Amino acid sequence: MQVELSRVLQEARDAGLVIEGDTPSGDRFVRRIAAVQTCAPGDLVFADSTDLFDQAIARAPAVILAARKLRGRSDPPRETVLLFTPTVALAHAFLKQKFGNRDFAAADWDGPIHSSAVVHPAAQLDPSVIVEPNAVIGRAARIGPRCRIMAGAVIEHHAEIGADTVVHPAAVVGYNCRIGAECVIGPGSIIGAEGFGFAQDARGRSHAIPQTGIVVLEDRVRLGAGNCIDRATYGETRIGAGTKLDNLCHVAHNVQIGEDCLLTAMFCIAGSSRVGNRVMASGQTGIIDHVSVCDNAVLVHRAGVVKDISEPGVYAGLPTQPMDDYLRNTAANRKGAELRKRVAALEAALETTTLEPAAGAPSTP
Repeated sequence: MQVELSRVLQEARDAGLVIEGDTPSGDRFVRRIAAVQTCAPGDLVFADSTDLFDQAIARAPAVILAARKLRGRSDPPRETVLLFTPTVALAHAFLKQKFGNRDFAAADWDGPIHSSAVVHPAAQLDPSVIVEPNAVIGRAARIGPRCRIMAGAVIEHHAEIGADTVVHPAAVVGYNCRIGAECVIGPGSIIGAEGFGFAQDARGRSHAIPQTGIVVLEDRVRLGAGNCIDRATYGETRIGAGTKLDNLCHVAHNVQIGEDCLLTAMFCIAGSSRVGNRVMASGQTGIIDHVSVCDNAVLVHRAGVVKDISEPGVYAGLPTQPMDDYLRNTAANRKGAELRKRVAALEAALETTTLEPAAGAPSTP
């Protein structure tokens, strides 16, 4: 990377980012985007705290893009351009995507379609699609412009993938499933596996109910590594636009997840449940089948959702409780052993008082 600072700033402003501060005249170049702790002259770094800002000043990178609240804290070295923004994290995301993202072309496999890949003659691939070694693309699959199907990935028959989507190694997109534009399918993730549906007979033996629906991922969905998104029994399992799932998440058959959710590692949701828009879930959150979670809910501390959540807010625990209740109950539980001892002592004292006659009372003959 060797980019003029003026171009970096223009791209940022064109994207709607607010960048403040004096920009130097003449050519200034950014060599790379780096972490504050290891930055060097020529680097662009981001600082959203006093500690990071002070470290960056001491290391004299080419550009420090800092939180607006840090304006006036310290003068930069002469070779450092100091800029400010009210949204450091957003600026970091945009500029790192634009100028410091992974270079997939560095793998340098031969040809747009590697000689070891298997592509069905009836598959429809845009000429710009890259297919890496040992990938398999089935009959009538459709893959849009600038997609990359990485090594060992499988796209089954009649699957559809929108523009600018990356399917990482060993991932599977099942038959008939539909993937939107600008999606990321993490390594080893399985889209369209058989949903878990069985019926038991009188002897307790299980008989599969064929799961013949599909999975739909809308635009800009990101799946981490090792996700399993089950196809519907009928109809579709759907994940809304902009939703991001961490590693090792499971979405069961017929689930509907809304837009712009953030669902972290080991999130698990059972069949036919519904999650609204902009829901956030911390690690190991679980949602049972046939329940609904409203828009703008936040699920934390291994939340276990066993009934509908209809009001936005923060929920925690199993079963889930509003956060304030959860904290009070958790604090009370920590004192459970002490309270038990005190109650036992009070009961013993009460029993002794009841059995002993009061002073001056006549004794029983």
